[in-house]
Amino acid sequence: MRKHVLVWAATAALLACAWGVSKLTPSDDAASAPFPEIASIDEPASTRNLTVTVTDVRLADRVTDAKDWSADGTWLVVDLAAASRVTQDLSTLRLAELTVGDRTFSATDRGTTFFKQALVTGVPRSGSLAFELPDDVTDDQAVLRLGIPGGGSADVQLDGVIDLPLDLAELTTEPEVLLAENGWAR
Repeated sequence: MRKHVLVWAATAALLACAWGVSKLTPSDDAASAPFPEIASIDEPASTRNLTVTVTDVRLADRVTDAKDWSADGTWLVVDLAAASRVTQDLSTLRLAELTVGDRTFSATDRGTTFFKQALVTGVPRSGSLAFELPDDVTDDQAVLRLGIPGGGSADVQLDGVIDLPLDLAELTTEPEVLLAENGWAR
């Protein structure tokens, strides 16, 4: 009887160790995952080749731009200023995603937005990003992720990204928001 108790105890200990190792083991893509820099509104955040200052975040029922484009819906508008830090080669803001729970939304390229805007080294340019969202996410927590992927793709492996945590429930919804024109930051 005592021998059976020892076998069961050893089995339980080995299972507990195996469970612990499985929880501590990084995922397969952890070795090439991007390095996030956490940002705050009105505070500059920097990675290897990107500096961003998010100046305002708003929800809107309608967005318009200076060229008379408009769209109705549920929109998150992000005003920002950004510059490259090291090189202008391939320095465009091609990564602009909003993650809400397990869903990810890309910035729209409709209208005149800052999405895929070419950046200049050390000289900030400004504009607005716009995300069209379903109504059911406006009360949730979200993370805005910005980056300059290398090699002309949207892949940010082994590079820095800027993450801005947002509480969408704290934002008031405006009837209409005019997207800022892309230009030199002031």
